[in-house]
Amino acid sequence: MENDFWLNYEIIDGSRGENPHCSLWTLYYMKKKAVTISPSQLIGFLDQELNELPDNRKGDNKKYAVKDAVMAAFSVFFTQSPSFLEHQSLMKQKKGKDNAQSLFGLSAIPCDNQIRNLLDPISAKTVFGTFKTVYKWLDKHRIINKFKYLENQILLALDGTEYYSSKKINCPHCNCRHHRNGSTTYYHQVVTPVIVSPSKKQVINLAPEFIKKQDGETKQDCENAAVKRWLSSNSVKREKTQITLLGDDLYSRQPICELAIKQGYNFIFVAKPSSHKTLYEWLEFLEKNGEVIRGEQKKYEKEKSRIYRYNYVNNVPIRESEPSLMVNWYEVEIFDTAKNKVIYKNSFVTNHELNDDRIFKIIISGKTRWKVENESNNILKNQGYNLEHNFGHGQEKLAEILLSLNLLAFLFHNVLDLVNGLYQKVRGV
Repeated sequence: MENDFWLNYEIIDGSRGENPHCSLWTLYYMKKKAVTISPSQLIGFLDQELNELPDNRKGDNKKYAVKDAVMAAFSVFFTQSPSFLEHQSLMKQKKGKDNAQSLFGLSAIPCDNQIRNLLDPISAKTVFGTFKTVYKWLDKHRIINKFKYLENQILLALDGTEYYSSKKINCPHCNCRHHRNGSTTYYHQVVTPVIVSPSKKQVINLAPEFIKKQDGETKQDCENAAVKRWLSSNSVKREKTQITLLGDDLYSRQPICELAIKQGYNFIFVAKPSSHKTLYEWLEFLEKNGEVIRGEQKKYEKEKSRIYRYNYVNNVPIRESEPSLMVNWYEVEIFDTAKNKVIYKNSFVTNHELNDDRIFKIIISGKTRWKVENESNNILKNQGYNLEHNFGHGQEKLAEILLSLNLLAFLFHNVLDLVNGLYQKVRGV
């Protein structure tokens, strides 16, 4: 089994007299210690964020603490069992103890309706610190280093997805779709920032950015605006960490690209001809003048022979109006020799300078964007997390806090999959 742990080594000096049978020579033994973390430790990160939760309830009916409600909801997502709390209540009655208390610290187990009522006023940002704490732990133990690619950079994919919809239930923050038959669908969406790597099946998701009508706004929110908010709130210091953002064609517009650079990021975004007319007019001109560089590389991937054919050019304008941001463009197609056909084709813009030495890794980086869908959003929708299931909408913030706890469960599972040997065995890794 591949060792995904970052290894620390403890040096034992045999000359210190701990071993009376050692020779006069100084002996060094390397004792391998794999960095690991337990479910209880991860849950403890969340527990620390909940110590000062607001409780605006009036009267004496406070049998269940707000913190218990948060942990109870999280326990359902973490165990991926809708009946988990019910089983724990029965166990408590029969045996006087339960896993809800020992693992999640629940002093009392509220029912579903009580959980929803208690969580409705709680902002999702209440638990966002847990995402940061987990990332800091991964960074401290250099596990994040195993995700780095493209000249030791982190690849951070951005993508929007829907997580709540209803024909009836809605709130002031809902976006809506008006259908031809006169009906309306109310829905909530979210942008999910996810650390991905070509060499890792796991992903590391960060705190989300919600796509919703902002306070005081009447017009609908959109993914483009949400990404700008996320960028404005999440700058990066280049001297500490280099991060390349990955995204679809929606992001390859000058305002987002400029903001990404201003906030310290690099970027590789899909750029389709249909949405970048001026850019492709320039490319057509450069092509006629022989200034577009062509190349190909043959690679063996999973015992299959594939040919990467690419074109690229540096320093072209991303739009017609001035001033225009100058970007670098490339196009790639992957030809499967066994199937005798092209299995992938796409084009991108980036602020990374392109040349023959680095083009292949940039191509692989841009293609890795698909992991935010294949290894994140699709798993969240189809493999136990039930992302699109309407767990609850509430009158205020219920849908957002439930979505955030579900994403935290997904993050914890990925971290355990990376560094916990017992968890790997249970999941059959």
